[in-house]
Order: sequence, then C-alpha cells, then structure tokens
Amino acid sequence: MKRSGVFLARLGRLAGLIIAAQLAITACAGPGETLQEGAVENAFTESLNEVYFINAGEGWIVGNRGTLLHTRNGGASWFSEPSGTTQDLRAIRFVDANTGWAVGDGGTILQTINSGLGWMRQASGTSNRLNGVFFQKNDANVGWVVGDNGTILHTPNGGFSWVTQIGSGNRHLRDVFFRDGDHGWIVGDDGLIFYTNSGTRGALWISQLSGTTRSLNAVNGAGNAVWVVGDGGVFLKTTNEGVSWLRGPQTTATGILTDIKFYGAGFGWVAGEDGIILQTTNGGMFWLARPTRTGAILRSVYFINDKTGWAVGDNGTILYTVDGGMFWVRQFKH
Repeated sequence: MKRSGVFLARLGRLAGLIIAAQLAITACAGPGETLQEGAVENAFTESLNEVYFINAGEGWIVGNRGTLLHTRNGGASWFSEPSGTTQDLRAIRFVDANTGWAVGDGGTILQTINSGLGWMRQASGTSNRLNGVFFQKNDANVGWVVGDNGTILHTPNGGFSWVTQIGSGNRHLRDVFFRDGDHGWIVGDDGLIFYTNSGTRGALWISQLSGTTRSLNAVNGAGNAVWVVGDGGVFLKTTNEGVSWLRGPQTTATGILTDIKFYGAGFGWVAGEDGIILQTTNGGMFWLARPTRTGAILRSVYFINDKTGWAVGDNGTILYTVDGGMFWVRQFKH
C-alpha cells in the first residue's frame, strides 16, 4: 500500500508537470491559437496570397475573391476590410502607414492613401493577371507591377499613370524586386530573369541566364546577394548583379517554393507547398526545414525582425512565430 501511494503521488506530480508545460507553451505562443485537431472557430477558407507588415502592430493580407485582411494588434485578431473588388488579389505593398497598393487578376491595381480606410482602382491598361508589386519604402511615386503574358508596368507618379515596359516574350512574370533605386530583377516562367541597372532604372530590362527552365516564383535580397526560388526546389543566388547565377545549397525541398524573404543579411525564410518553411541564420549557407503542422501551400512569408514573422497560404492559413520560425502558431480571421 505504501508503494502504491508513492506511485500515485509521483503520477499526480507528473500529470501536474505535463499540464503546467502545456499551459506554458500556450502562454508563450503569442497571439492567435495553437493548431489543434478539429479547430474550426473563426475558420476562413479563402486562399491567401501575400502578407505584408508596415510595423510590428499593423499588417495586411490579400487573397482570392477580393480578400483583404487587416490587423492593428500584431495579428492577435484579423478583420476583413472592403477592397471594392471580387478579383483575386495576388500581392500587396505599403511605402508608409498611409499609402499602399494591392494588385491582382483582371489587371487590378488598388491604391489606398488613408491607411486602408478606402481603396481606389487605378487604370492599369491591361486585363492580364498581375502577380507582383514593388515600391521602395518611403517613396510613394516610383513603382513596378509584373504579371502574365510578359506584363511589366511602371509608374513615376504613384500610379496616376502606369506605363507598359518591354521585356521579351509573353511568359508569365511572377515577382519583382529592387535592391535599391537602381538595380532590379523580375522573375517568371521557364527560368526567366530580367535585370535593370543604374543606366536605365527600369526603362530597359535585360534577360539574364538562370541555368534552369523551372518556373521562378520569387526574388529577394540580402546584403549584396540576390536570391531566387522556384518550382522543383530551385534555389538561385547571385553576388555579381546576375552576371552569373549559381545554384544555392541543397535542401530537403523538392517541390514548389513560392516565396523568399530576408531580414538583414543573415536571416532568411522560404515558403512553399506542403506547408514547408526553410530558415537560414547565416546568410543562406545552410537552410533548415521548420515544422509548421500544416499541409497547405504557403504562398507568402514576412518577418519584421529576426524572430517575429507570419506565413499565409491556401485554405485561409495564417501562421505566426515569435522565435524565428522554430515554432508556428495558427491564427484566425475574426
């Protein structure tokens, strides 16, 4: 009986420790809700295509059927905002707390100048699907949009007018990124990479050899390095303005990689199909897969520092991390 009592006491203490650990994990998870089987409260099923944060508190997500989600409390709650369109929205970019653009299907370009309280449609001059938008921070005048059938649009005046620029061919263009005001890249289908430099500043786009025929889906930079990811787990990197593109390090990813983002020169993340998140803490020398506990395609990732970030994707998936991506928490629309 004495041994039985000791066993039961130890069992009780063990159960208490397990419960305490679970409570600690939940308390440290940050805003949102942990992923649990059957969790359907505030479920949201639209595919979400890009997430962008203006600062630690305020962020935006765009998605299919005109979906526009907004948070002012670091993602603790996400609320729908009227976008004024039912077209699928593919990308979003803000230059400051007031001014931003969202682009999508049917040549849709939307602009807000009042922190998202209202969105105005701008004339794009095309009905092609638009997949990417880029403006430098704190420059509300000069921007680019890229899309299907070789679409490259440029504005020198905040979108009052959008002018078509020439690349080559009619392949679908997926993303656009400028390292600074002079040097920019566009990526797209069949391994396409376009480049512009200080001599033309986007007036002329020159084709570069990528060494692959895979679809390239996203481009981003860290220090003097520019990175591209695409289908089939493709990683490309250049440190010489794209004179040569080298295959990045081997990773466990073999499927579609949809997005890449860096914070500073050292920290980077890649998102893709089957819920994959890859993380580097050494400028891309090594990339490690981080568990997300979702099988959804993740289409966008964004970090505001080396610890705090979000990833979004199909079936209304919104994930949040406060430890650089080691642990991800599911968030929901309210």
